Amino acid sequence: MFELFSSIPPEYRALLGSFFFACNQILVRKLTDRTSPLTVTIMTNFWMSVTALFLIPLSDSFEGNFLRALLFFAGVGLLGQATARYLAYSSNKIIGVSRTNTVVAGSPIGASLMGVVILGERPAPEAGIGIILIVVGLIFMTSERGEGRQPLKSYTFAFVAMLAFSVTPYLRKGGMLALSAPAFGVIFSTIIANSTLLATSRAMPGPHKFRLNRSMALASIPAGVFGMAAAINFWTALRDGPLTIISPLIRMTPIFVLLLSMILLRGKEIITKRLVLATLIVVVGAALITANP
Repeated sequence: MFELFSSIPPEYRALLGSFFFACNQILVRKLTDRTSPLTVTIMTNFWMSVTALFLIPLSDSFEGNFLRALLFFAGVGLLGQATARYLAYSSNKIIGVSRTNTVVAGSPIGASLMGVVILGERPAPEAGIGIILIVVGLIFMTSERGEGRQPLKSYTFAFVAMLAFSVTPYLRKGGMLALSAPAFGVIFSTIIANSTLLATSRAMPGPHKFRLNRSMALASIPAGVFGMAAAINFWTALRDGPLTIISPLIRMTPIFVLLLSMILLRGKEIITKRLVLATLIVVVGAALITANP
């Protein structure tokens, strides 16, 4: 079965991952109406790891440097599945899933700017255009007037999540190069993430703490399954394909989120022409950056 899955070109797997992740985001948005974003984050992570257990015999060979991979997977857990995911889920509730995903789609700008400031790199001209497009798109979206307008400070969680997400593709790629075990990578990073989030829960106010009940646990299963479907497609696509091609395709999620929001989140999400245009601008900019590092 996994041989058949692996025969799918990595470019198609990246697009499939984007669509599955968009489905995950829509389900998460619905779940945050019922409980705290922290609870949704932990339960989504948990069901992703449960799904991954069944995939280990099919997808993982454990060939490579085990300890080196653990370091990368731990980084994915701390930055991606704990910090960035919690902040993004919280932002979904504040400004909406469509606007949050548009901001997060601009994450390549964080990696590019860190390369310039820390490493003294000179990005390709196309990457420079991509940075400008992302900035223009985000300014265009955050300066909305009338219907759909959100105060600039309400985008704080989304922007911090964007910065955290800017690093995770490289950590995933490093982990996959060190050890061919994508399902195990999800499980280990989930253990790190959920341990961190549960420890954090103790210091949070009552409504924001982790609260588990049977109905919520069961309702989180589809979000976890779609999240894992996205992860296995993303991780194997990054393993099997060049980062400069796969990363832009992974950035297509906001477009799928917009389409699904129009259908499934009517009354909850305000989709404006300005938001659609801003999303397209940011996605094009992100694609340019990741295709021309």
